[in-house]
Amino acid sequence: MNKNIFILTHGDTGAFETGTVPFEVRIPLNGHGKKSVKKKAEVYPGLLVADHENAKSGDMHSGITGIVTEVTDTHITIKAQELAAPAEGEDPKPTGVEPVALASLEDAELQAALKGLGVDVRPLIKRCDLLIVNALNPEPGISYAESMLVHAKSTINAGLDMLKRLSPAARTVVALPTASTATFDGSDIAFINPQYPNSLDELLVANITGKESMKGVNVVDLHALYNLGAVAESGMPLTHTVVCVEGKNIVAPIGTPVGALLKEASIEVADGDTVIVGGPMRGEATGDLNKGIGKNTNALFVMPAGSTEPISDHACFSCGACIEHCPSRIQPNMISRYVEFNELDFCRQENIGACMECGLCTYYCPARRPMLQFIRLGKHKIALEESQVTACALQVEE
Repeated sequence: MNKNIFILTHGDTGAFETGTVPFEVRIPLNGHGKKSVKKKAEVYPGLLVADHENAKSGDMHSGITGIVTEVTDTHITIKAQELAAPAEGEDPKPTGVEPVALASLEDAELQAALKGLGVDVRPLIKRCDLLIVNALNPEPGISYAESMLVHAKSTINAGLDMLKRLSPAARTVVALPTASTATFDGSDIAFINPQYPNSLDELLVANITGKESMKGVNVVDLHALYNLGAVAESGMPLTHTVVCVEGKNIVAPIGTPVGALLKEASIEVADGDTVIVGGPMRGEATGDLNKGIGKNTNALFVMPAGSTEPISDHACFSCGACIEHCPSRIQPNMISRYVEFNELDFCRQENIGACMECGLCTYYCPARRPMLQFIRLGKHKIALEESQVTACALQVEE
């Protein structure tokens, strides 16, 4: 194995670039049932555009000034443009929102305020004794973590202070790549060999605690901590995020189209190229360059046509390469076959739940089978099946 291609440190400590305002944004919605704007509405930075019904899921806001051109169940499209001047005698139009004073809020009030500012609160308040901040780059080729630790230190510290207010954990550990000089008051430091897949939460926990169990431990990644810190510092809604575009770290409005971000990074997409949203190991290919980035989108990559064999539905020929490289010590070849034929009980027997979704099985599969995608599909089907069983049991009890 060539270990260099799995290295998670790149020595990139340069400042982030601020992206230009895109022609339009397509803000992705995920369960945001209540839209706060209609087509042709005028919006400005920080204005609420969609409320999430779940009390722990963040609302969505506009990051630009413009006009709403489309409202669907999956996204809200806003065309960037200056708003018309008020007519004579009319009050000036608002150009932004007022910050929320978070310092004096506690517990449920603080959680509600953060939800209203666009923060997904649930992953931050998980019951635990040990809180780990995963400050490694998540995958090879992604380079924002080292820059964040140097150039966004105040934002990271603001996020960490807020995280400690939210989390019930008695102890906090920041996991850093070996040789990092970053420091954090009031938190322990753990150094991790920066080689993929050591950045996966499960392996991070095993490295720090010596146990192959996530019980009593919560892990928050640096990207989420940065977003939380941006809100905690300003009291303003979360409207922008950092995206690593082929190694260039850009701060962009949430909803910026994938194609616009690639153009911002001077990357052209040719026929046959594959655009990946997320990391090269765990990301997902998209053929829609108008798709808007979400608050959790951390990277974009383009695989030139012909650089790798395309993913296919070839049959597994049992070479065992996926088993040899699986850090979970399961059999991805067998699980993917069972998912193909909807044999979910056999998936359970093969311990599909232990899969960390690192993507190494897909990377090494000589048949180019979509192993990770099969496993994710299997988990989804099992979760759906179990939720239906639970719902039926509750009906019987009633």
